[in-house]
Amino acid sequence: MPDRAHTTTAATTRLRRVAKALASAGAALVLLVTGTAAAHAQPSARAGGTLKCSLRTAPGGPITFSPPVSNTPKRISAHGAVDLDDCTSPDGRQARIRSGRLVLSGSGLATCSGATGVQGTGTVTWYSGANRTGRVIGRTTVRPTSGGGQGYTPVDSFLSGEAASGLMAGHPFAGTAVPTNDVKRCFTAGLDHIEGRGTLNVA
Repeated sequence: MPDRAHTTTAATTRLRRVAKALASAGAALVLLVTGTAAAHAQPSARAGGTLKCSLRTAPGGPITFSPPVSNTPKRISAHGAVDLDDCTSPDGRQARIRSGRLVLSGSGLATCSGATGVQGTGTVTWYSGANRTGRVIGRTTVRPTSGGGQGYTPVDSFLSGEAASGLMAGHPFAGTAVPTNDVKRCFTAGLDHIEGRGTLNVA
C-alpha cells in the first residue's frame, strides 16, 4: 500500500489539476460573457440612422416655384437640385458614401410655410468622394410624402418621404432647409425661388 506521504502528494497533484481546469474554464467563461455583451452592445453603438448629410441648394440652381408661392394656397410646381455633403453613416451600412446630389421635380398645394398634396420624384446620385468626386456608389429614386408638411419653407415638404427604389430603397428620409435668400417677400410679392442649407437624414 502507498504510504501517507505518497497519498498526500497524489491528492495535491489532483487538486492542482482541478484548480487549473477551473481557472481555464473561468477564463473561457469570462471571454464568452464579454464577447456576448460586446455583441449585444454593437447594435446600439451603431444605432442612429443609415445616413446623415448636410445639404444646400446647388450653386446657380436654386429650387424654383411656378407660379410664385404666396400666402394664398395655390398649386405650384417645384424644380431644382440640392447638393449633399459631409455624409456619414451612423450604423455603418453606407460608409462608402461621402456626398451626393438630389435633383427634384414635383408639385403641391403650397403656401409660404409648407405644401400639401405633394407629388413628384427625385433622384439622388451618391459619390465616394467629397464634393461629388470619386466613384458613383449608386442612385436612389425618392418619393416625397404626399401629405407634405410644415417647415421653414415649402421646400421642406419636398425633402421628406421615402426612398422608392435603388440604394436604401424602403428607407424613410427627412430634410430641412433654412433659407439663405430673402423669403419675407413671400407674404407680400410672392416667392419664385429658394436658396438654403440644412440637413438630410435617411433612417
